[in-house]
Amino acid sequence: MPADFRSDNTHGCSPEILDAIARASAGTQTSYGGDDYTAAVRRRCSEIFETDVEIFPVISGTAGNSLAIAALTPPWGAVFCHEDAHIQRDECGAPEFFSGGAKLIPIAGADGKLRPDDLVRAIRTVAESKRTAVPACISITNATEAGTVYSAEETQLLCDAGNPAGDLRIHLDGARFANAVAATGATPADLTWRAGVDLLTFGATKNGALAAEAIVVFDKSLAEELALRHHRAGQRISKMRFISAQLDAYLADDLWLRNARHANAMAQRLARGLTTIHPVEANVVFARFPSAQAAALREQGFRFGDWPIFGDDAYRLVTAFDTTQEQVDAFLAHAHQ
Repeated sequence: MPADFRSDNTHGCSPEILDAIARASAGTQTSYGGDDYTAAVRRRCSEIFETDVEIFPVISGTAGNSLAIAALTPPWGAVFCHEDAHIQRDECGAPEFFSGGAKLIPIAGADGKLRPDDLVRAIRTVAESKRTAVPACISITNATEAGTVYSAEETQLLCDAGNPAGDLRIHLDGARFANAVAATGATPADLTWRAGVDLLTFGATKNGALAAEAIVVFDKSLAEELALRHHRAGQRISKMRFISAQLDAYLADDLWLRNARHANAMAQRLARGLTTIHPVEANVVFARFPSAQAAALREQGFRFGDWPIFGDDAYRLVTAFDTTQEQVDAFLAHAHQ
C-alpha cells in the first residue's frame, strides 16, 4: 500500500499504547486524575525532566497550548511566537480565547525558527508602543513547524535574550518534543526548564498515542491556577486513566524516544532523495518538485500535503513511528521515474 505522508496524525497507535488502554479498562480506578496511572506519569515525568513537576493530561495539543498560554498571559498580554507556529496558524484563536484576549505577535524567521535579535526587537516594539499589548509570554515550538529543531543552547539564548529581566514567561509547544530530543541528543531538562521554560505542552499523539498530551509544569507556582483552568476547560475528564495510561506506556522503556528516532530516520532517508526547502532535522520534510510529478505520485496512491506558504510546487511529507523503509523507497522510486 502506498505511503501516507500527509501527517503523523493520520497514523494509528503504537501497539504498546493500545495494549495499555485495554489494560486500563480492567477493574476500577479513582476518577478525574486521582488514578494510579496519572500518579505514575507524574513520577516518570519528574524522573525524565530531572526535577519535581506537576502534570495535567489533556486530549489535544491545542488544549495544552491554550491552557498553558492562558496561565502565563493576562488578557492584555502579548505572546511572541514564530509566524508559522501552530498557535498562530492552526488553532482557530484558541490561545486568545482561553486567555481572555491575549494578542499573538508573530515573528518571521528562516527555517521556522525565532532568532534572539528578532525576538528582542519585537518585544521592544510592543513594550514601547504602550497601546498594542503588554509583553507577557514567549512561545517556542520544538521541533518547529518547518521540521527543524532548537538545540539546548539555542533555546537558552532565546529565553535569555527575550526575557533578560525575568518578567516574561516561557511556553514550549512540544507536539513533536520527542523528535527534538531524539534529533539533538540533549536531555529533556536542558531543552526545557534549565533553559528557562516554565510550561511544556508535551506531545504524544503525533508519536504513537491515540489522544494524549500533557502540560508539564516546571514552575509549580502555576499549578493551582492551571488546575482550575484545566477543569473549567473540560480537560479534567472523568476517566482520566485512559489518557494517562497512554502516557504511561509512551514513557515506559523509552517508547517515546524509540518512536521518534525511527520517524526521524525515515525523514532523513526520504530527504536524501528530494530537493528540500528546509534542513531536515526531525520527522517533517518540505520538498519542492514539479506539480506534474506530484500529480503522478498521487495517481500512484501516495499522499502528502500541498504547502503554498513556501511558494510554488512546495509539499510537506511527514514520517511517523510506523513508516517503513519500503514505503520511503517506493515513494522515491516513483518520484525519480
